[in-house]
Amino acid sequence: MAVSNIYVYCGEGGLSVSDVNRLSESLSTNRQWTSHDGVDLTSLTVITNEDSSQFYDQGGQVLFQPFTTTEYGGFWNHILCYKQGYLDQHDDDKVVVITAPLIAHDLVGIPMLEHAPVQGKTENASQNIDEEDKKLIVDQQLYPVQQFNNWYNDETDFVPFFMGCPAGTARMIYNQLNDNIEELKADYDPTPYGLQQYLECELEEKFFWLNQPKGILAPYAINDKEKNLERNELWESNVRPWFTDEKPDGYGWRGLGGEPDSLLYEFTHEWRTISRQVSFIHFEGDTDTILEDEFARWWIL
Repeated sequence: MAVSNIYVYCGEGGLSVSDVNRLSESLSTNRQWTSHDGVDLTSLTVITNEDSSQFYDQGGQVLFQPFTTTEYGGFWNHILCYKQGYLDQHDDDKVVVITAPLIAHDLVGIPMLEHAPVQGKTENASQNIDEEDKKLIVDQQLYPVQQFNNWYNDETDFVPFFMGCPAGTARMIYNQLNDNIEELKADYDPTPYGLQQYLECELEEKFFWLNQPKGILAPYAINDKEKNLERNELWESNVRPWFTDEKPDGYGWRGLGGEPDSLLYEFTHEWRTISRQVSFIHFEGDTDTILEDEFARWWIL
């Protein structure tokens, strides 16, 4: 097993083959598979019934897991990522579930490899947990999880496309989703936001969300410059205030080699492109048309 083990669903209602290939390619370009001294850093398992020859295998780093169940259907097949994660890994191994088109970007190895403690434990968390929260986690046997602040809309508190947790926590999440699948389908939209709303509403009392840097994940609207300019404005009001020497979130500005005064997306600057605070980019819109977007083609892909 690797330090971080990613699971994605490719099929109806899930990622496309091209979406998976973009993700795996970004992990390769950011050298996330194996360290220079031979440590397995990241694995990627694709739950799919598509022909594996359509995928980049990145030198054998990408694994494939067919599925036969029909009880979930469409988007809800993402539930299988949690199941496969706990079946494959030891309870304290890190599982990452990605539910939308996403690529790795600057400094992605830091959040990808950060530890998420098992239920009721606080040791080796990515940032120090204060004593009051430590007591809360232990006394209430909470499940620490890694998700990122949703700074750009009001749909959810946390970005719904990335969940990092130990395999033991993935088992709990899978059991909750599987046991309540009819309620889930009836009350929540079959989208990443619908799934996240279920997690935040129905499982909130079980989770402890670990502190994470602000703006570490950013959406990019394909072929929609106006939307991306709007996101620049939201970045200024919701993310930039955290870039202070006091580091109120424990992180502050983390863009090594970048400039903290850069906009999220720089469309006209001669050397700036995307803020180096960002480690994950989520593509909104039709990813089949992404090559028609010049900024994405030149500076993101």
